[in-house]
Amino acid sequence: MQLVDIGANLTHESFHRDFDAVLERARLHGVAQLVVTGASAQGSRDALALARTHAGLYATAGVHPHHASDFDAETEQLLRELHQQREVVAVGETGLDYHRDFSPRTAQLFAFERQLELAIACAKPLFLHQRDAHDDFISCMDNVKGKIGRAVVHCYTGEHN
Repeated sequence: MQLVDIGANLTHESFHRDFDAVLERARLHGVAQLVVTGASAQGSRDALALARTHAGLYATAGVHPHHASDFDAETEQLLRELHQQREVVAVGETGLDYHRDFSPRTAQLFAFERQLELAIACAKPLFLHQRDAHDDFISCMDNVKGKIGRAVVHCYTGEHN
């Protein structure tokens, strides 16, 4: 069986020391492809750069709710440019996280809504995060229902109605 890891945080400094060994262990255990998570402007750039240097790696480009305060017109333009690259396969990691509130909720909502629109514009899947923000998350998703394609929610607290 061949596996795909869709949320590989391989740009984190903890992987720098033995990065090649991590990739080799993944391959030995049947992980044929890894999607490196972009969770900020710089993180998305780094994810793409990593995907370009190793076979079987792809990237996401997005802004995690923890970094939503940094989302501005320049970030949005950068994400649009990154999503034109073939190695970038999903929008995200994006969503809402009211558990820690590292960014104000209004900033999280704005960044999430803009990235939902980006996913529609570039016709790419979404890599989503939702923690303790169920009602607002579902409301945002309902606003784009029928307009977005596939999505993976890797962190989800709440109930599906």
